[in-house]
Amino acid sequence: MSKTAAKENGICNGGGEGATCAKRMKLTDTHIKVISKNNGHPKVKQNSAAIVQSETVKTVENGHRNNGSDCEKVTVKKNQDGDVATGYVTAQDWKKKWESGKTRFHNQKVHRMLTKHIHRLVEGMNEPRMLIPLCGKTLDMVWFLDRGYSVVGCEIAELGVKQFFTENEIEYTTETLKDTDGLVYKGKDKDVTIYVTDFFTLTSALIGQFDCIWDRGSLAAINPDDRKRYRDVICDVLKPSGRYLLDIFEIPHDVFCGPPHNLDPEELKLLYGGSFEIEQLEHVDAMNPWSKSWGVTYFYENDFLLTWKK
Repeated sequence: MSKTAAKENGICNGGGEGATCAKRMKLTDTHIKVISKNNGHPKVKQNSAAIVQSETVKTVENGHRNNGSDCEKVTVKKNQDGDVATGYVTAQDWKKKWESGKTRFHNQKVHRMLTKHIHRLVEGMNEPRMLIPLCGKTLDMVWFLDRGYSVVGCEIAELGVKQFFTENEIEYTTETLKDTDGLVYKGKDKDVTIYVTDFFTLTSALIGQFDCIWDRGSLAAINPDDRKRYRDVICDVLKPSGRYLLDIFEIPHDVFCGPPHNLDPEELKLLYGGSFEIEQLEHVDAMNPWSKSWGVTYFYENDFLLTWKK
């Protein structure tokens, strides 16, 4: 096992011999172990441990941390925007991404895995009710609407929601959420509703239950220590007859901090296997020029269909 850590705003320099940096910083526990090899490259697994506060870190210079005797090399990690980061992203961080236009994760067309596997998601259903977590302004919602489905999304960044309605020329109304912070945007002539709030505040009492959930990288985008909370919301709002189409990734975190975060099939089974039948629909090499710029050696995309166990 090896442990690497990255500082949220760069490397801490104590400024002198024996000096210390008293500023605390958030670290992600990234215990790494080799689990397989693919195309000659080791695939690494990142434990989804909680984000913790570090102990006071002694002087770090030239990429090394001084522990009082020998220097330990520290790997400085970057996110998908090329910024030094820990991988831990707050709600405010997501809002800032939208405000600064750092939304390259937004797909400019309907997701190909959705169009390929939609028949498995809605088979036997008539005008299903769809939930899209962390929806942003995805065109997948428009595609659902064009097929006559009822669409509900959730997004923490209000700017993204406004852009969705404006860019798709959908008139809307807004109202304040009761019993929790947030707003509700509703289409006037289209059956689309988007909750501008923290996903973890959603309950079936608030938004009802759904026939289908389309999760395009949302589970991979949240902080790994929030995955159980995320699962609990999914389980609460998915009907007993419902289906859950999930798109996640396998990606190393030796130099790239995420999001997206690594979530391999075995970890998915640990998270959802107690309640769901899990069928893997696809495993593809998703490396592209953008992901290659992150410095990763592989980037795989996996699609799964989850249904409740009988």
